[in-house]
Amino acid sequence: MIRFSRFVSSIFEAEIKTLPLMLRWVRIQMQQESLSDQDLTRMEVAIEEALVNIIHYAYLDKEGKIELTCRFCFNEFIELVIKDHGIPFNPLKAHKEVDKETELHERKEGGLGIAFINQLMDEIRYERREGANILTLRKIHSGSSEPGSSPH
Repeated sequence: MIRFSRFVSSIFEAEIKTLPLMLRWVRIQMQQESLSDQDLTRMEVAIEEALVNIIHYAYLDKEGKIELTCRFCFNEFIELVIKDHGIPFNPLKAHKEVDKETELHERKEGGLGIAFINQLMDEIRYERREGANILTLRKIHSGSSEPGSSPH
């Protein structure tokens, strides 16, 4: 069982107008940790992509909420958990390999966001529990090895 040194949560309206507020809240939480500028930027971009998708698709024009939880594990990694009660959607199952050979304007819409998030994060998990979509994004601190593993 993982023990976290700190975690903090907040709930926001799932609306595009609250996106800057959500991103600012996440940035404030992450700045309290010893993340490199590169890791911070990667997390922010991945989180924004995930939040925009939830805002646009989870509630199908109905009002809804997004719960954000930042979990910190003793300078080893940071997890951001994004929880919504929208329609069930597992982005990891929906993810397809990106066709790099086909011109961008000829590709089918969708699928690039989760591929992009996969490139930016060290681990992504999804679960559907108690009527909620729960997406967990993990970023290992630069210079630290995976928790429980030995350094090279």
